[in-house]
Amino acid sequence: MKNYNRIVVSIYIHPDFYPPTINAINNLAEHCNELIVVTRNNCKEDYFIGDNIKFIKIGAFIRPYDFEKKNVLVKINTFIKFSFQVLKNSYNADWLVSYDAIPLLSFYLIHWFLPKKISTWYHNHDVPEIKSNSKFSIGWFAAKFEHKALSKMNYFKLPSNDRLAYYPKLNTLTKYSLIPNYPSLKIYNSYNFKEINKTQKVKILYQGSIGKGHSLEEIVTILSKSNLSYDFNLVLKGAVREQYKNELEKIAINSNVKEKVEWLGLGLYKDLQAITKSAHIGIAIYMGNDIMNKTLGTASNKIYEYAACGLPILVYDNEQFRKYLGKYEWAIFTDGTVENLKSSLIYIIENYEKLSKNARLSFETTFNYEKYFKMPNTISK
Repeated sequence: MKNYNRIVVSIYIHPDFYPPTINAINNLAEHCNELIVVTRNNCKEDYFIGDNIKFIKIGAFIRPYDFEKKNVLVKINTFIKFSFQVLKNSYNADWLVSYDAIPLLSFYLIHWFLPKKISTWYHNHDVPEIKSNSKFSIGWFAAKFEHKALSKMNYFKLPSNDRLAYYPKLNTLTKYSLIPNYPSLKIYNSYNFKEINKTQKVKILYQGSIGKGHSLEEIVTILSKSNLSYDFNLVLKGAVREQYKNELEKIAINSNVKEKVEWLGLGLYKDLQAITKSAHIGIAIYMGNDIMNKTLGTASNKIYEYAACGLPILVYDNEQFRKYLGKYEWAIFTDGTVENLKSSLIYIIENYEKLSKNARLSFETTFNYEKYFKMPNTISK
């Protein structure tokens, strides 16, 4: 017997671009007869486990980056249609779960018309900043009214307790809890150890938005066998601006390692696990000083997806990461300099089997989504 009849999840960009939402939807679906996801039409495939999950996609198919180029009237029209579908499907729902600031803004505008019995839950992946949005854009209004809208929610969840500092006036009637952005045991359900030897390519994987602040430039310069006795290759998986791609390729050419750098681009989340499993070492170097980068200890799903596949990681040596990963030997701390990266890679190779198996064990026992996910009772109960 399911706990609830219907749960509505609203997220403005398709969940495939926010993998922790996929984990949430798969776990939420176990508690209801019907789970409805209202989102924009940004992805052609939906990667979910439950057969009780239904998608309502707004508009014709378009990638998020292309939608950003649309004029303001198209954006307003899409937001209105999105909000209408959220409202329409919430009438017979027990729960409305809003993921990120724009769906929260939508909730705030329609909350007067929602049925009184419905319980509401806001989960924020990335703390919205007004200054990072164009003035009077939908994202700008979402950031501006986030705190006011949050005060109308029954439950509030973040992927990192460190981000609570950005919500000093959190309504005491809004119940808060932590759900880290860890990968799911439902998806990362197997592990096979890979040995490393000098006759094979050793793949170093970076997944995420590709740009400065991840020591990619330094790693490219040491890919040559004259620096390391193993045949290291760098795999870059994610979106990249053309200017930065050209800069990195120029470094690779000058270092005579262009063929050792592989660009995979964006892809579907369902394909990511195979890519990660094919690699040996993960890059988790984040040097940014914005809110997101300073609170990634439990909020970076990418770090723990590496661990789920048995990859030791190169992690930036700062207070944030020491706090959460300091006691795990598979997290190799680096200052991002060439010499330190070289010694870190050598250490990983020399201790690879132990580090790999311990990384997977840490995922199974600690860093998985199911360990923290708990379905609360509806307010009416």
